[in-house]
Amino acid sequence: MTGIFSTNHRTATSMKTTLQDISDKTGLSVSTISRVLRGEAKLGSDNVSLVIKTAQELNYQVNNRLLNTTYNYKKKLQVALLTDFYEQEFYSTLFKGISDAATSLDVHLCLYDTANIKESLEEFLDFLVKHSFDAAILFVTDLSEKAYQKLVKNTPEDFTVVSIAPVFHRIIDTVTFDSYMGGYMVAKHFENRGYDEVGIIVGPTDRHEALLRKSGFIDYVTHNSKMKLVWSFNGDYTPTCGMQAFDDYYSAEIKPRAIFASNDYMGLGFLKSAAKANVRIPEEVAIVGYDDLTLCSYLHPTLSSVHTNYQDLGHAAITMIQEKVQKKEGQKGLFNLVPVSLSIRNSS
Repeated sequence: MTGIFSTNHRTATSMKTTLQDISDKTGLSVSTISRVLRGEAKLGSDNVSLVIKTAQELNYQVNNRLLNTTYNYKKKLQVALLTDFYEQEFYSTLFKGISDAATSLDVHLCLYDTANIKESLEEFLDFLVKHSFDAAILFVTDLSEKAYQKLVKNTPEDFTVVSIAPVFHRIIDTVTFDSYMGGYMVAKHFENRGYDEVGIIVGPTDRHEALLRKSGFIDYVTHNSKMKLVWSFNGDYTPTCGMQAFDDYYSAEIKPRAIFASNDYMGLGFLKSAAKANVRIPEEVAIVGYDDLTLCSYLHPTLSSVHTNYQDLGHAAITMIQEKVQKKEGQKGLFNLVPVSLSIRNSS
């Protein structure tokens, strides 16, 4: 774990909060506050609610499980978001949306970078349990089926784990975007525009959502007698790959009239190379991306893209967690899909 960000942006100060800080705000003695937080105060005391509420407001680290058991105190749900974290707009958009959902549902959310803990996720979940977390949201796209099975097997019974990364297997309860429908909608958009000969820049073939986007797009094209898939390129979600895809497109004997780039970064790379080659977008070739990042509105031409609302995703994931915590349910292999839409701009 390399970083923690809380939804109320007080993490930096929470590390410094002391019992004296709580004392100064409540007017109670440090010894009284200490007894409450150790679970040794009298049940029903007015001081209990005041101390716990103030400690939470100041982000003082408390043992919520102990307090809830001792005082039957209704606590704020503590959820950890575990994900790789890179300096890209995609990851900031992901966290911002889920953070906003957590705030709206009155849930405390912390972000942990999984870069150095993938091989010991089970141990890290124990760490979360010991630090009073109730649940974790996983966005880890490269865990194997065996790793998921091991994770589920070793997760404490009273700790809830939900994934927001689409996976090939249904071992862990998952909430994710309807990637298949996203690709399907792009193909339908191309048909409506009269683009009959189409192409696709596919995402990484080991990523489940990339295959779903491809399947949705190709299924629509295949079942439409007016349309034909004439070009495809295997990509890796990077702008560099989008530039390479343009080179392949430019040298192809049969060029597609419209292209579906399976994410916005590949679409960005394609547009950059097209501009250098004086290929007009969309007059010569139209292009649509996926994720609808903010940058889509600032490119020239602006990039059409499949819109994914991460606040909706976070709301669905946290609601599932709340229900599972309340019902004390284990893993059922649930797979819930969050709808996507299409933001149409100048590139198509």
